[in-house]
Amino acid sequence: MGIYLFSYYLSVTDTKDVGLKGYVLDEKTKKPIPDAMIIIINERYEDNNGNTNYDEYLGRDTIKLYSNNKGYYSTIIGKAAFISLYFKKEGYVQKKIEGEYPAKQMNYKVYLKKK
Repeated sequence: MGIYLFSYYLSVTDTKDVGLKGYVLDEKTKKPIPDAMIIIINERYEDNNGNTNYDEYLGRDTIKLYSNNKGYYSTIIGKAAFISLYFKKEGYVQKKIEGEYPAKQMNYKVYLKKK
């Protein structure tokens, strides 16, 4: 019973210093898409005042990034429990990756389809 509770506790804590990076590419040409907007919705167990509740998310961050001329983007998220990603670029169909539990390193290669 004690091991179960300990492993449950570890699975519901915020992961610290999550490195999130990747590339946004054209689905057909496989070429980089510069200036694609990446919106990260980050849910946390800890709120902005340091209060924690492991039964629900108290904190929420919205992080907005843009890919560079090679289609690359990266960021470090201080604390994360549940992450969703949205990829947008004018002329392309929006793509979303919803509901990812964070790892210390998260890498994505995303292909966007032209409208």
